Amino acid sequence: MSTAVQIASEIMQTRQSGKRCIVLEMENRQEWDSVAAILQRDYLSGKCCLEVRCSRRKFNGTSVFSPVFYQMQDTPCEVIRDELDQARPGSYLAIGLSRFGTDPSVGMILIGSVHLLDAESKAQLLQALTQQLQTGVNEYPLILLTVNRLEQLPKDLFPYVYIIRGRKPDPAEIRVCMEAALAGKPLAESFKQEIVSYLQGFPDYEIPYLFRRAELLYGEEAFDEGKKRILELISSEKIQLLERENLLEWKMARPVDLANMTVLKAHLKESGKIMSCLEDAVQNGVDVPKGILILGLPGTGKSLFAQYAAAALKMPLIRLDMGKMMGGHVGDSERNLRNAQRQAEEMAPCILWIDEIEKGFSGSGGKGREEGAYLRRMTGSFLTWLQEKKSSCYIIATANSIQGLPPEFFRKGRFDECFCTSMPTEHELEEILRVHLGKPGRAHVEPVAQEAVKKILQIATASKRFLTGADVGALVSNTFRRLYLDFCETASPLSEKAAYDREHLLEVMEAEFKQMKVFSETNGSDIADHAAAARLSNFVDASGSEQGPGKYSRCLEAFIAAEQNKQKKTENV
Repeated sequence: MSTAVQIASEIMQTRQSGKRCIVLEMENRQEWDSVAAILQRDYLSGKCCLEVRCSRRKFNGTSVFSPVFYQMQDTPCEVIRDELDQARPGSYLAIGLSRFGTDPSVGMILIGSVHLLDAESKAQLLQALTQQLQTGVNEYPLILLTVNRLEQLPKDLFPYVYIIRGRKPDPAEIRVCMEAALAGKPLAESFKQEIVSYLQGFPDYEIPYLFRRAELLYGEEAFDEGKKRILELISSEKIQLLERENLLEWKMARPVDLANMTVLKAHLKESGKIMSCLEDAVQNGVDVPKGILILGLPGTGKSLFAQYAAAALKMPLIRLDMGKMMGGHVGDSERNLRNAQRQAEEMAPCILWIDEIEKGFSGSGGKGREEGAYLRRMTGSFLTWLQEKKSSCYIIATANSIQGLPPEFFRKGRFDECFCTSMPTEHELEEILRVHLGKPGRAHVEPVAQEAVKKILQIATASKRFLTGADVGALVSNTFRRLYLDFCETASPLSEKAAYDREHLLEVMEAEFKQMKVFSETNGSDIADHAAAARLSNFVDASGSEQGPGKYSRCLEAFIAAEQNKQKKTENV
């Protein structure tokens, strides 16, 4: 059963129960137009159905542009010309509602996009509508109003109306639309499931367009499982879809090399297994995976893990920047967060990456502060949604600090688990360095890479300069930049470039490391705070490893302890 058919059925059930005014919260005409057509065809075929459209008509001998009643029918619409011809533009709808709202031959009155009416027309219409709905006569016509957002309707009207929010098709409906659009094209089942995931959040009428456009742009490559051009097109269209409200950001999932976080990867793999057969898992008593919170210092791989998760689970990645939630007026922030949650749920199954979550909720635990009241409401609403949501919208929340976040965030039942990414250990740094040295265009230095890695670790240990994953990435990037520029100055044949890099890699990397400022040199207190917070809140180590037996790791452990002692002395003073 299509979404439009379900909504039409719900409308008529509500009408039969005594509510004659239905408000549809829908953004696009295509959504409510199909609902109205089903109502007319399947439920009201014996009665006249009217629709309000903006058109030109004569008033006092002058052509004016204003709302006008038309009869809904298969033939071209004709304007209903009667005593309404003499109505002032601002009074036209109110008078028309009085005229047709009590006519037993009229089955439905559709007034679309009420929020777009001018102030006078809207005010008079709503006054007339409230008066008429107070009569409670069930034989009067069904009145259908559509708005972009419920906030655009006056609160006085709410007791008399029944509200239906627009709905996007579920995976089963999308599957039907996709199969029709594919027209028998043989695709692997796993690829079809991936396409369905990407189509979440689109209305059903957009799906045929997306497939036709993909074929026009890419031809046979559109549905090639290796190139996945159809997913690229859907991603670009979804970016535009989300940009309308500028609350969420669509990210194309790409494979990512992640050298550490063994425990976190294992947890993700288990969650992914459940989500891949969610219906069966739920029937066997398994709860829907909610998501995880990752606390970590900047540059320790939190953002990278979100991208890794999307690629590993073959799910779309949507980024929520908490900074964008903060509105300038009372209620804006809460409304923005609700809308973002709704959009994410419509696009499930997906990964919702909430970046720097502390920006939105830090300070909500304060007591007696009026400025924190709206933060407490936001926090309560978000945590309730997180605990009660049943959709396959998997949350990955990342935080640089948990200072100021209320303890409710870490209570069991909110997130499946809370992890922390710490400063990389010796073994992890070796792995991260190897990943960066093995990227495309760098594989030719492999014979000398291990020696370079050991040398950097020795220098870092001796100088007590400890690196994050981001530091390592910057170091290797700077090294290859310098190698290229130095080689260009030699004017040697290009064929000698690989040999030049192998010969000079160690000395150039050593020189670049000595020049750069690493995280521990500028943020020692942050490293100490992070270690204390993770231990105090019992966060799970994402890598599952202790500092390890290596000299570098022991020096890192001693560095953190020294920083913590320094802070204690300062506090005592």
